[in-house]
Amino acid sequence: MNRREWKAGIIGLGGIGDYHMNHLAKVENVQIAAICDVNTKAVEQVGDRLHVPAEKRYSEFTAIIADPDIDFLISGVSNQFHADILKTAIACGKPIFSEKPFTRTMEEADELANLYEHNPIPCMIGFSYRYRPCFQYVKQLVAEGTLGRIRHIAAHYLQEENAPMFNKPYTWRFSQAMAGSGILADIGSHMVDAARFFVGEFVQVSGLMSTFIDRRPDARTGELREVDVDDFTSFQCILEGGVMGSFYTHKNAIGTGNQFNVTLFGDLGTVRIAVERPNEVHLTLRAGVNHQLTETCIHLDGKQFKGMLQDFVDYLEQKGTTTVPTLIDGYRNQQVLQAIIDSAKDGKSRTLHTDLTQKEGLV
Repeated sequence: MNRREWKAGIIGLGGIGDYHMNHLAKVENVQIAAICDVNTKAVEQVGDRLHVPAEKRYSEFTAIIADPDIDFLISGVSNQFHADILKTAIACGKPIFSEKPFTRTMEEADELANLYEHNPIPCMIGFSYRYRPCFQYVKQLVAEGTLGRIRHIAAHYLQEENAPMFNKPYTWRFSQAMAGSGILADIGSHMVDAARFFVGEFVQVSGLMSTFIDRRPDARTGELREVDVDDFTSFQCILEGGVMGSFYTHKNAIGTGNQFNVTLFGDLGTVRIAVERPNEVHLTLRAGVNHQLTETCIHLDGKQFKGMLQDFVDYLEQKGTTTVPTLIDGYRNQQVLQAIIDSAKDGKSRTLHTDLTQKEGLV
């Protein structure tokens, strides 16, 4: 029997939109059938390139979401639009992939959670690193008990693009009103997801945040504009099972590219992975009566691991996937981000509720 042909709509045609369209092209039974962006020139250029009919080229996200010919949506827009797009998708009953972070604030997150509880839809939030081969392999190691009881997870996520020497201009990412938070929402949310993916829910968290550069030039006027979000965030936490966590992130790390490294320490061994080397896993174990030390670099075949958007389509086809970061993962992630922000403001740690009967209808 032939597989269903899915018609996808793309909201946001910037860099992240291109990224998703390129990966969507690798999914056999999906066609990009509609596109949307406020930039009419981008709509025209992408529409011509993909041969999208004129009537399927939109400038309003409400219109593309309501289009009955579109089976699901891929949304890659700035943070300020995440909640409204998700809200409209829920109202229309339209499956959607939405970029992280889930929302800007807990108020937005709570509203979406309540709407979803009454009208659930298939929804994936873009925590893409779950789909790196090294992440998938380590997830399996943890599940199989290879490392023994996990005691500590440590991660850092570093880039260099915001360092003073590059004189990066002001963008929406430096505005709390548009982004919610700075480096925490942008890439720190990936560290939160990694902790939840490998270990479990956050129980307690203590955060520290700082703004390194409090003014940046407006690219159009040259005038300096105030930066009211974090350039640096670190946090320590306790996760389910008493696992300790330590994390830091910033974009002032000269010489780094996309350095997202994770280490898990267990009673039997340690495992280290780096996003920049997605097909490598460094495993250190002690075994036997003499506790002999073995250190292994495992090289993975990336082709054996499923891509994120392929998993999303499998999710729509109800193929029993377990990796998908769903709306509940987005909601839980936002709870942790807010706890870090609140802790950083008053210097007091925050306890998070791990009783999953709260918002249980979202699972």
